[in-house]
Amino acid sequence: MKQKVIELNDVTCILGKTNVGLYENHLIDTAVIDTPLDLGAILITHGHADHFGWASTLQRRTRALVVAPKEDAFLIEIPEVNVRGMFSWARPPIEMTTRFFLGEACTVDRYTEDYPFEGKIAPLLLPGHTMGHTGYLCDGVLFAGDALYPKAVWERHKLPYSIDVELTRRSLDAIENATFDWLVPGHGQVMSKDESAGQITFHLERLAEIDSMILRLLTRARSTEELIYAVLKELNVQDNLAQYWLSVTTIKGHLSGLVSTYKVAYDITDHRVYWKANE
Repeated sequence: MKQKVIELNDVTCILGKTNVGLYENHLIDTAVIDTPLDLGAILITHGHADHFGWASTLQRRTRALVVAPKEDAFLIEIPEVNVRGMFSWARPPIEMTTRFFLGEACTVDRYTEDYPFEGKIAPLLLPGHTMGHTGYLCDGVLFAGDALYPKAVWERHKLPYSIDVELTRRSLDAIENATFDWLVPGHGQVMSKDESAGQITFHLERLAEIDSMILRLLTRARSTEELIYAVLKELNVQDNLAQYWLSVTTIKGHLSGLVSTYKVAYDITDHRVYWKANE
């Protein structure tokens, strides 16, 4: 995908497979770009390789500090944690590992929570996609990472990755209540503050539709594997090994939220966990 460079307020936005930003001497997330040698800090939104994958290279090239949320730092320093966590801490076959988890390890020099932000730049905690996921406000431009999936992303990916759906909802509310002129998602097109309201509503609606689908499927008890099959079949999710394991996490994220709101119950019978909607 060819990169496109635009200026928003005093912020440079490099749009591509992963959108990144450059504000003063701070780089927000990473990509293959011509980086100023006087770069002071690389601000990582979260611990997935499509966002931190070039941090180690840029760190060596520029001596910039790598800054990341405390709860995601270990995913950047030891990417294998992400890989094993997806597979219940065993080592999965390589064919079952998504490229989004296979980044080059990079030392995190400072936690976002401890970094001395000054002027018109500040962090915004947006968990749900990962536990520590953090956006960055730079002179009226919000780099939201993967906290908000634009409609175009939903059209390509019927079940975008999320580990905690309830946290994702709260983060979308936080974005809606934040003050900014422009929003730059991790993937997709830049949007104005007004345009972001519609995209937030769409994201929330899709989460609610997936919850409703799961509740409908659970009018009878289903095992975890049976439910995963039914959801992926109904959404016509791409049938490949890496996508399957990403989907398993997301479906379990929805189940967790439904259990926490007393809409779904669970039990174990004959060595299988079964889920059923509460009447």
